[in-house]
Amino acid sequence: MAEEEGPAIELRQRKKPKSSEYKESAKEKKIDDTAVPERAPKHVLLQRFAKIFIGCLAAVTSGMMYALYLSAYHERKFWFSNRQELEREITFQGDSAIYYSYYKDMLKAPSFERGVYELTHNNKTVSLKTINAVQQMSLYPELIASVLYQATGSNEIIEPVYFYIGIVFGLQGIYVTALFVTSWIMSGTWLAGMLTVAWFIINRVDTTRIEYSIPLRENWALPYFACQVAALTGYLKSNLNTYGEVLLLIDECFNLHVYDDVGVQPLSLVSSSNISVLTR
Repeated sequence: MAEEEGPAIELRQRKKPKSSEYKESAKEKKIDDTAVPERAPKHVLLQRFAKIFIGCLAAVTSGMMYALYLSAYHERKFWFSNRQELEREITFQGDSAIYYSYYKDMLKAPSFERGVYELTHNNKTVSLKTINAVQQMSLYPELIASVLYQATGSNEIIEPVYFYIGIVFGLQGIYVTALFVTSWIMSGTWLAGMLTVAWFIINRVDTTRIEYSIPLRENWALPYFACQVAALTGYLKSNLNTYGEVLLLIDECFNLHVYDDVGVQPLSLVSSSNISVLTR
């Protein structure tokens, strides 16, 4: 009998800790089941919308302010509005002045087709030789600018030189906005975009030559390159669907064509490498 009572006592002792463990697990379950107070979905959506709205407003404002700053700086540096037309053209320093001369030739041509023909069969630039100036000198920006000037009826409102430099300054504003967006995507806060814009403007002498030679090819190409970097950063930051990948691939192909047209080969190499990454 003593031997039978021994195992029974051991079984009871084994069951006791199980009951205590069950009570502890029940308490933990009750604690887990208690609802944790969370923010209402409307407040979260409103806060997110306000953050995105303020960031987008800051990005657009930064680009517009930079474009206006370049215009005011150019006016104060050269007294541009007080000069004659020939003196204004002389302010385009270096070899960049020849690009503006082709822009003027397109505006003086009786028709767009005739102007393109004269540029593609140009015998004035190189002595005793006819060249395709559009292809060899990457005059596609001048062709587009001349078409926009005449199509929008700006010839009755603004002088050709102001329209030309206005387009370039506007592209520089897009350049700054794209830098803002890239920094915003990488950091998650639009304050980093403001800091990026501030450092870019402070070091503008080392980052751009827009203040000295407006018609340079890089001043037309860099804004597209910055937009490409922003799009690629967004692609690598988040998982996009197939539709987003197709849009990015189209953007890369378009930028590759632009870089080849304006004669910026290093940027075209970067764009082609990005296309290879997207098509894998």
